[in-house]
Amino acid sequence: MSIEEQIQQALELHRQGRMNDSTQLCLSLLAKNETDFRVHFLLGMLYQQQDEEEPAIHHFEEAVSLYPELASGHYNLGALHFSKGNIEEAVNAYRKAGELTANDPDIFFNLALALKTLGRFREAEQEYEKVLTLTPTDPDTHYNLGVLFRETGQTEKAIHAFEKTISLAPDYIPAHNNLAYLFHKQGLPEMALESYRKVIELDPGNESAKHMAAALTGQTTSSSPLSYVKNLFDQFSDDFDESLQEKLEYSTPTQLRRLLDAETNNDASFQNGLDMGCGTGLSGAAFADRVARFTGLDLSGNMLLKAREKGLYSTLEESDIAGFLTNTPESFDFFLAADVFVYIGDLSEIFTLVQRKCRKNAFFLFSTEECKESFCLQPSGRYAHAESYIRQTAEKSGLHVTCCQQAKLRKERGEWIMGNLYLLKNM
Repeated sequence: MSIEEQIQQALELHRQGRMNDSTQLCLSLLAKNETDFRVHFLLGMLYQQQDEEEPAIHHFEEAVSLYPELASGHYNLGALHFSKGNIEEAVNAYRKAGELTANDPDIFFNLALALKTLGRFREAEQEYEKVLTLTPTDPDTHYNLGVLFRETGQTEKAIHAFEKTISLAPDYIPAHNNLAYLFHKQGLPEMALESYRKVIELDPGNESAKHMAAALTGQTTSSSPLSYVKNLFDQFSDDFDESLQEKLEYSTPTQLRRLLDAETNNDASFQNGLDMGCGTGLSGAAFADRVARFTGLDLSGNMLLKAREKGLYSTLEESDIAGFLTNTPESFDFFLAADVFVYIGDLSEIFTLVQRKCRKNAFFLFSTEECKESFCLQPSGRYAHAESYIRQTAEKSGLHVTCCQQAKLRKERGEWIMGNLYLLKNM
């Protein structure tokens, strides 16, 4: 058989799903002729489809070095590098593929995604625009352009892109969801509610949309859905610290630390602490010098990755508060919940579980947004608690409110959100 016939045979074996046989035939062909780019390319495809990334990259690189005009080889290299997190290499490979094939929208779509991953948003926008010149009615491209605009603070452009997505694909749930979020952020609650209701119509099990619809219609539920909280913080983990501290002037952990120091004459130390919503570690950083062993909890795995980088906690757990406290065999002498109870309305279970895990003379520090009676779900989607409710709930659980102090928690649309800082003790 000629080499052409054997390559065709390898292709036929590939089409039949006989990957190993096709791979072995290609390897035997390479042993006879190492400079046939077609064999290298086919081997690259075979290894790629079997999730063997390193040999796949090797053979695609060999293929394009032997035949630099092989656009599909550069494209596949881009996909492999992106998968491995080699984003710069992915950009270079996609660019080369785009230079060779100017009419393939997939190339520019993936190039845009890689550029966006690198934070090169203007270049990414230009690549998405190239895709739209080739496929102007593609809803996925309009949607991804909307996400880019949303992440770069170009709200009006983002809204337009999501509305265009919906005009092309009326059942595009993520576009409706993003529109709801942006309308809410813009102070347009009726438009936000309409979009959340559309999400619920299309996805009746969507707990996040139901939670926000309840918030916007004045209903009070007992707690935010865990999935809502997880998704919220997974989404914003990358620039969470900057957004809170610089844009929202958030300083709750620092204020709680001052409250602790004032109550203990700067002389408090703890053996085993629990941060019950550690996020990226902003809260833990304010108390790490006072706590010998510190455990951080959070629902968001992305937040925990950021917290791990700071090295503040002895242990990090991806868990909800009630689940962790129910199952842990440990007891603690320090509990912290900075800006955590805005996602939980009914605190009775949490307070009871905290009391059960308290060592003698344990301290419990937390913040709440304030309302006049009991607790309520606000239009923001966060909960507020009355001081009287906190005191009653603490008393029922066996905890003592040592201090309650009003505080400016953070800004929202330029206005301060008021709340209370609490220090409770297990007497």
